Amino acid sequence: MRISYKGDYALKAVLHLANRYEDGEVVPINEIAAANDIPRKFLEQIMLILKGAGLVDSRRGIGGGFFLKRPPAEIRLGEVVRLIEGDIEPIACAKTPPEPCCAEIGSCAFREIWAEVAAATAAIVDGVTFADIMRRQRELKSAHQGYHYEI
Repeated sequence: MRISYKGDYALKAVLHLANRYEDGEVVPINEIAAANDIPRKFLEQIMLILKGAGLVDSRRGIGGGFFLKRPPAEIRLGEVVRLIEGDIEPIACAKTPPEPCCAEIGSCAFREIWAEVAAATAAIVDGVTFADIMRRQRELKSAHQGYHYEI
């Protein structure tokens, strides 16, 4: 599995909205783009995909922007990754059920390995919610603030 800029930006945008979910805020796209160093035009395309999948919704006009449709604890990392990047399996025959990809699918020694890779990847990305990521982000920021060096 490889995460493209598009996938990275989508994850950052969802995390940005997740951090504002409890306050019920509608977040302007300019804010999301600026805070995460995402080109606005590219972010517009990404937000349309997220909206089409029902992860986010938007409000138009003054005070408009985007917001999550579900709580961060109900949105898994794997859901966003699959939406933007597609399947997480490294090869078609590693899917369940396997897609035919070559004449040796039944006797291929590699297929078993790729299926294990896919299962391990799925276990990780499907086991993490955006609430978990928010919690980790707070921990990392708190730990980072503890260090102060002067010369």
